[in-house]
Amino acid sequence: MYELNPSAEAEAAAVRASLEFSDYLRALARERAQHPGGDLISELVQVVDEGERLTVDELVGTCVLLLNAGHEATVNATLLGWWTLFRHPDQLQLLRAEHALIPTAVEELLRFDTPLQLFERWVLEPFDLHGTSIPRGAELGLVFGSANRDPEVFDQPDRVDLGRTPNPHLSFGAGIHFCLGAPLGRLELQTSFRTLLERFPRMEPVEEPRWKPSYIVRGLAGLRVRLG
Repeated sequence: MYELNPSAEAEAAAVRASLEFSDYLRALARERAQHPGGDLISELVQVVDEGERLTVDELVGTCVLLLNAGHEATVNATLLGWWTLFRHPDQLQLLRAEHALIPTAVEELLRFDTPLQLFERWVLEPFDLHGTSIPRGAELGLVFGSANRDPEVFDQPDRVDLGRTPNPHLSFGAGIHFCLGAPLGRLELQTSFRTLLERFPRMEPVEEPRWKPSYIVRGLAGLRVRLG
């Protein structure tokens, strides 16, 4: 759904999948309303705010946001991050020796190779950008991956520095479009990197990874490693 010029078959498959997923969530919500458990959907069904409950559409939208919006990006960020570390063994060695660097390391890995390279935005008010007039209603493609390597913002932007501070990368967006799941994504990434570093301190790749055939959502099809 995010890629440029998807085929008619891909669009139809996406619509079909979204409808099927919506139907599944609606049925699940009805079941949890009658037989609540200890899960998040059961809690959401029971939410009452000033006498009002979430509508079914609101519940479905919340579940889609929680599950889909962050899942693929987090998975891609994990694989891209490890692939970056494997290609920069000095930084990987540093991280293995100093787990306290994990929070800043996650930010740097997100900056260096962001899993979401581009998003479209529509201009609400006309403005000038370096001598170019941008009219109201124009559709812009904002390349976050390029912004994260801006030499006017980042010292030696093509260098991986796991201790880089400050690190004002745009991998989570900005302004009113800032990612709602950023705190969760950061927690997931820090937890997964720390766990793998502790359990498999000598993990190493066994082959060159294959890339997914996409650009806007950037990621690896897989990353085969040897545990150690």
